[in-house]
Amino acid sequence: MTRDRTTLPPVRVDAELKERLRRYAESQERDVSWVIRKAIEEYLNRHEKG
Repeated sequence: MTRDRTTLPPVRVDAELKERLRRYAESQERDVSWVIRKAIEEYLNRHEKG
């Protein structure tokens, strides 16, 4: 199955959050982009139900 992919506009975060993302992604053996996509998906799932 192929999925269409696109790029979102850049998001600015402070150095501390960037480092937290990097450490978490590393601990899960995932790319930072994967962690960000999952976080966005979970956020939208929670907020679209309301």
